[in-house]
Amino acid sequence: MTKFALTAFAAAALAAPAFAATPIDFTWEGHRIVGTTDHVGSVQIIKGRDLSTGSDFELHVKDGFVQGSFGGIPVAYPAPKRKLAPATAG
Repeated sequence: MTKFALTAFAAAALAAPAFAATPIDFTWEGHRIVGTTDHVGSVQIIKGRDLSTGSDFELHVKDGFVQGSFGGIPVAYPAPKRKLAPATAG
């Protein structure tokens, strides 16, 4: 899993409304991602699974930085600046 794809996960979750355990479900570069995004204090927590690889992830977003793990591998990187717009059914 590349840093670019992890950035997409964080960007998609940042675009989600700030409600408790908001579900996320999207496809990025052929990877189907499902999970939830939640807020605990000032930290946004993104948990889920890449259904294409079976890799679980948990990312914590705070103060413009993402930290967590993806498939058991620690990750840390600046949060994306751009927010993605939610997709609409056409």
